[in-house]
Amino acid sequence: MKMGRNVALMALGAGAVLAYQKYSKPVMKKVEKTANKALKKADSKLENMM
Repeated sequence: MKMGRNVALMALGAGAVLAYQKYSKPVMKKVEKTANKALKKADSKLENMM
């Protein structure tokens, strides 16, 4: 029972590492794009207030 659980946890860890390696750059680009969009929107609102 413990051996099966250990193997399952190792497989889960390996899957997580592979997913991180494959998807980390696209996700970070998407987050950066969204953050920049929000900052520009906030900056625009502040300029309109002044």
